[in-house]
Amino acid sequence: MREEIVFIKGSFNPAEAADVLLSLLNDKIKFHTVKSLKLNPGSSQSEEHSAARIGALKEAKKTVEELVLTAHKKGLDLEINSTLAIRLIDKQI
Repeated sequence: MREEIVFIKGSFNPAEAADVLLSLLNDKIKFHTVKSLKLNPGSSQSEEHSAARIGALKEAKKTVEELVLTAHKKGLDLEINSTLAIRLIDKQI
């Protein structure tokens, strides 16, 4: 089973866009940081995944900050479209 949900859709001024996008990115960074702190000793693969994901999210955050600043300087809005694709999976596979 797979569902697609429109998560974000619309035009936002730079302040609104920064609020929405940076909040999401910060929450995901926090999620992976907490997850890496709770890992059991010896699960280095999960720890490496969380560290890599945090790095990628921080890079995405820099990109968003640059886009927001550019839009602000040029007096532009940002169009944001995001869809969530959710699929049920069997954990035993």
